[in-house]
Amino acid sequence: MSAGEDNGIADQSTLRMREATFAAGVWLTYVLSASGAIYVGLTWQRPHRTLILLLFATAVLSATIVWFLPRERIVRSRFRETFFLGWSILDLVLLVAVTLADGGTGSPFALIFFLPVVFAAMSYPLASVAVVGGLTVAGYLALALTVGGVASGYEALFTVVLLCTGALSAWQARNHQRQRMALIEISRTDPLTGCLNRRGFQERAVAEISASARSGRQGALLLLDLDHFKPVNDRDGHAAGDELLCWVVRTLKLTTRPTDSIGRVGGDEFAVLFADIEPADALASAARITEALRERAPSSVGLASFPLDAVDFEKLMRRADSRLYASRHGRRESGRSAADERLSWAATLAHAVDMRMNAEHDHSYAVAERAVVIARALGWPEDRLGLLRIAAMLHDVGKVTVPDEILCKPGRLTPEEFELIKCHSLAGAELAARIDGLATIVPWIRHSHESFDGSGYPDGLRGEAIPQASRIMLVADAFDAITSSRPYRGARSVAHACQELERHAGTQFDPACVQALLQWLATGVAEPRLRGADVVAQALSGRS
Repeated sequence: MSAGEDNGIADQSTLRMREATFAAGVWLTYVLSASGAIYVGLTWQRPHRTLILLLFATAVLSATIVWFLPRERIVRSRFRETFFLGWSILDLVLLVAVTLADGGTGSPFALIFFLPVVFAAMSYPLASVAVVGGLTVAGYLALALTVGGVASGYEALFTVVLLCTGALSAWQARNHQRQRMALIEISRTDPLTGCLNRRGFQERAVAEISASARSGRQGALLLLDLDHFKPVNDRDGHAAGDELLCWVVRTLKLTTRPTDSIGRVGGDEFAVLFADIEPADALASAARITEALRERAPSSVGLASFPLDAVDFEKLMRRADSRLYASRHGRRESGRSAADERLSWAATLAHAVDMRMNAEHDHSYAVAERAVVIARALGWPEDRLGLLRIAAMLHDVGKVTVPDEILCKPGRLTPEEFELIKCHSLAGAELAARIDGLATIVPWIRHSHESFDGSGYPDGLRGEAIPQASRIMLVADAFDAITSSRPYRGARSVAHACQELERHAGTQFDPACVQALLQWLATGVAEPRLRGADVVAQALSGRS
């Protein structure tokens, strides 16, 4: 990493300095060339005067070309240091040639050997200063050993002074680099808590998202807003509020990985960037953080995953912020266990899948409602309906692992794409297995796409070998899928859906489950539609 850069993001003051280096280098070349031309005119009787003038003219021409180059584009390019190093080497070659043409180390042009090293120390990073210094000393020594021009003692002293100049320039470049890095750190760090400030967090997140996009890795962004921070300041004073904010950051550091980034993005708002993490693991981490903060700082939280939710930092922030708002205004006020928090996050992921498929329809919640209707008609006890509602709500949550271009494809899927879709029930079961107390529903979710005749996936189970809950969810899922809009077609009528269910009863669907739903539909009684936190609350209250 070059000086003036922080995680791939160049510091603006350093870039402006590098742009200014163009003008300094060009004018220095002009002054030295003009002075050299005057010297040549005063010593015209000596040999190689025309050659020396041509060499100075070459230097002026190269400087003029550099003057008209796109400076800003160059200093922001990854080839910046290569360009400046090449410019210095070109000038050094011309300097060696001019000195050689004027008689070697005895020429007054030898004094110019100090300038490339000093010029490099102005803005070059340490590595480039070392290269320029080493080549400058090597060039002078080559002249001294092959051509000479003055006494060897003079040349030795000149070389030592040149080495000292190079060493001092390298030391100065190292100090500049340390100062720039310290300023960068200060400008990106929250002075109270020691974590990243908003600017630093944004830059870190943008760099990580960009790197993840190139490598195909996933990640997540978590927003936290302390629920009752203002009363702490009002009741206990700002010192107590500051101490609480510091405690929050210490707690976040204890509950996150070293590779994760923590930022304070507002007065009592924080963000965590989970780098290289699967959605299910991000979900578990978010639940662990909220549980750890519950002791002193209950928080509303919002989680967004990339590239599933968005591949742009601002869009990710908006998505996480909208979920934070839903978390604050849609949850129950009573205390919840860690398992309940993880369930709430799973519901959030299920809603994210629904939004990707159809922003105007809550598919997961509708399936949960229909599944309970079918199960109740089949005689399920009330104390089991809560678990079924949760399983139905999460039946498609594994689709968070499916790319948008497949999940929202308007046309027919290729065999390879369909194989990828078929993996979502396994991913959903794995996610549910991470939630305490939901071991019962893991096989329900895993087999929620098994067909009654054994033609389904992932295991090809048949008939009664398929958990009844899975058979119920398949019918509820199919009914809602037919009657709602999908990327590849519009919504169909309820009558058409009933015909399709009857036609495939005994093959794709359990006939008893189909009959239970059709009988309920025939009554014409519609239960209230449940959305968001209402479904979660009912599921939690009915879970045994």
